[in-house]
Amino acid sequence: MTTDTSSSRQPEGTMDSVCGLGDTDSAKGKYLTSIATVAVIMLLIGAAALFPTGFLAALDTVKTSVIGNLGFIFTWPAFAISLVMVAVCFTPLGKLRFGEGEPEFHTLSWMGMLFATGMGIGLLTWGVLEPKYHTDAGQSTDMALLNAFNHWGLLAWAGYLAIGALFAHAMYNMKMTKPAEELLGNGLWSKLNLVSLVVSTVIGLSLSFTYATTPIQQGLVKLVGIEFSPTLIICVLAVCAIISSASGLKRGIKWLSNYNTLFAIILMIGVLVLTVPGDILSTFVRLVPEYLLKYPAMATDIGLGDPERKAWLADWLYAFEAAWYGWFIFTGVFVARISKGRTLRGMVLGVMLVPTLFSCLWFVVFGLGSLSLGVEDVFKLIDTIDTTGILSVILTLNILLFFITSADSAGLVCEMLTVKRSRAFWIIAMAALAIVVSWLGGDVYKTLLSLISVAAIPVAFGIFALVIAFVIRVRRDRASQAIPAPVPLTQR
Repeated sequence: MTTDTSSSRQPEGTMDSVCGLGDTDSAKGKYLTSIATVAVIMLLIGAAALFPTGFLAALDTVKTSVIGNLGFIFTWPAFAISLVMVAVCFTPLGKLRFGEGEPEFHTLSWMGMLFATGMGIGLLTWGVLEPKYHTDAGQSTDMALLNAFNHWGLLAWAGYLAIGALFAHAMYNMKMTKPAEELLGNGLWSKLNLVSLVVSTVIGLSLSFTYATTPIQQGLVKLVGIEFSPTLIICVLAVCAIISSASGLKRGIKWLSNYNTLFAIILMIGVLVLTVPGDILSTFVRLVPEYLLKYPAMATDIGLGDPERKAWLADWLYAFEAAWYGWFIFTGVFVARISKGRTLRGMVLGVMLVPTLFSCLWFVVFGLGSLSLGVEDVFKLIDTIDTTGILSVILTLNILLFFITSADSAGLVCEMLTVKRSRAFWIIAMAALAIVVSWLGGDVYKTLLSLISVAAIPVAFGIFALVIAFVIRVRRDRASQAIPAPVPLTQR
């Protein structure tokens, strides 16, 4: 479907340098970070399994009291960076190139990989669910779609862009081999930050396991007439992710991402054509400008003086944005790895603006299509519009491949942050957490969303520290370059 350019290629395995954990790290530091991370994850799994009621109550308390009142610490910085990045496009800084030579990956492969890793399976799940949640709560269809735009649009992709650009510049232009640690001084705080990053990645991918399990279970019932248990499905998904991850970036991840994008476009066109195409297109054209006009107010909403609004924000806007923070480092680092040779302007367009428009179109197509037919989830939507079963097969494959792409990439990033040859372990940890949370019952999506929201609190401060340290480092480097080097005595 697409091919790589021949220049600027790196051998498989060099992704260790992306997060800054190469061969020069001390074994002691690596293993201490890994042990601390494992301890936190095991504590979470144990608490959820042994004390489910208290675990859920604690999550709800933190979400309501902390995120409900201070959730703007997630949304306001993302809003600000989205404006800054758009402005940068129109300045000479937009021509900044990350590294030398041509881009390592063809543009379609590049966008397919970042889309599949950053959001693909979430859109398949929430494209139908979120508009239905909002309309069932009494919102108008337009407002439901605008809220979905706000949760899955600029605020989300701006964070991926910011972290991706930061790491790309640090790696390819500042020649840092370990940016995640070097920027924070390689000390205790950088280790603690790494622990929080790995924990949030594990929690975030456990959410992807949950996203994938239910629709795959439904698809298998339709295709083969057998209802497999969620635990079995999660175990099989983990095995598939481990196998794909072992194949490397330029094989498994790239190829699967290309097919993912193709399947997603086929599904979207199918839903568009077979439901209410006229209403979908007119609504998209009408709502996107409205979203852009309302974006500042929606993105910075704090529910001032309205406790009910604050509770809604904690459940939705703040919860989603906190979840994105849990993914920002993982996906941003991955974006940096695949963006060598690209310009900052190209990344703004390819990582934030185009994906935002695609996400908005996705929600209009799937949201309006499902609401027009009164269906509850994406599988029922596809079953209703296609009696041949072809689209159902494509949907099942799309969910499976989207999940595998996200999980194998996450396992790779966790391995980079900890110790070598631990990729399979981290994927198994993600699966274990997903299995335990599925045993809790109730709204599993919202439970995991609450969990990753709480876990993202320390991650957010870690990201802020990285950004501040990066700005200080850039200013210091520019200042040192402006000062002429002293002339050696022998040359005077």
